[in-house]
Amino acid sequence: MKIHISEQTVQWAHCDFAGIVFYPHFYTWFDQATERLFRANGLSYDELKRDFGIGGMPLLETGATYRNPCELGDDLKLRTHVDEWARRTFLVKHEIVHSDDRPALSGFERRALVMPAPETEKGMKALEIPDEIKIRFVD
Repeated sequence: MKIHISEQTVQWAHCDFAGIVFYPHFYTWFDQATERLFRANGLSYDELKRDFGIGGMPLLETGATYRNPCELGDDLKLRTHVDEWARRTFLVKHEIVHSDDRPALSGFERRALVMPAPETEKGMKALEIPDEIKIRFVD
């Protein structure tokens, strides 16, 4: 399993009145980390579209468990990996830790790979995930 690690310093704009990260920022960081993980494995949005006809990776479910607050100035590491592949969906897990390795929070995103389908009510349909994509996430 390949893990992508990114770093984030908590800035003023990330914090609420109490000086801790306002939770929606974590979900932005999760989304960005998922994109970076795919790009690091040769699957940028452009490559997904060109090579597989994939138009996006919409969220189906997401959540987080908070352990230690992230405060202004904290240096954080975000570890991201695909934890599970299903036929048409996949589960991305995120772990955020402080610079001293104290856990800050863990989160997840369940996503699908979709292609445009204008004939459908939602305008898209989930694809069966190709093995060629899955294999890129194995060490």
